[in-house]
Amino acid sequence: MEQIEKAMHSTIETIDSERVRLAAFFRTFSAEDWKKDTYCPEWDASQIVGHMTLGAQFYASTVENGLEGNHGFPLGASNREEFMALRTSIMDEIAALDGDALVDRFDEDTQKVIALFRSLGPADYEKTAWHRRGILPIPYFVIQRIYEFILHEWDIRNEPEAPLHSAALDLAADNLRLRFPVIYNTSPDLKLEGRFRFETTDTGHVWAMSIENETARALDEAAGAFDVSLSAPASDMILMATGRADIEAKEASGAFRIEGETAKARALIPALFFPI
Repeated sequence: MEQIEKAMHSTIETIDSERVRLAAFFRTFSAEDWKKDTYCPEWDASQIVGHMTLGAQFYASTVENGLEGNHGFPLGASNREEFMALRTSIMDEIAALDGDALVDRFDEDTQKVIALFRSLGPADYEKTAWHRRGILPIPYFVIQRIYEFILHEWDIRNEPEAPLHSAALDLAADNLRLRFPVIYNTSPDLKLEGRFRFETTDTGHVWAMSIENETARALDEAAGAFDVSLSAPASDMILMATGRADIEAKEASGAFRIEGETAKARALIPALFFPI
């Protein structure tokens, strides 16, 4: 629990500093910049920022529900279809705002969810909340906000060959140790078992997890023998893990290295690496 508390504190403060940096970046956009093509098909920059702002509302709603033991649909929806419709309509409404008003809304809603995250205590980190992938631990929603920030900025810049360059990259790489077991457990491979090691070669983060009885769990130490080791620079690891980089191309270039039992590696990768 001490490790979770430390990760949550550093992540929440980084979310706040990234909020300030991104808001300043967005305020430099011209009317033409807001309408430029992005890496996200059929979305321009205003729609991506609308999506990020909607995300703040969604996280606040679902985490507040989860704190009360309510795993129902967030944003006041009564079923999945209504939630998805609300999600789209809220995003579209925000994206239609003029530049400064759009950034104001992003900033305000992000500050609200940050305030909620800061109010969380150790007991709250053991609670869960609703997500489209299932009922997930509340710490997942905190760490996921960083990935959304750095990835959607990359989407907006629309330079597919460029690495992620946010100041939050080091923290995001370190938090993969928390993200990977949660992601795996949403859609486990029913036949896969073993010990797995991960490394971001440029930031020096090394971590491990085990899979047993269809459940992944983080290991306290990345020591001993492992069935599979996966390594890549932090940017590549995150881009692959979130569906924004071609895994085969990264492997062919040598950026992504797979060592150990090939069959287990090939089973593990699609269970961990897919779009957010």
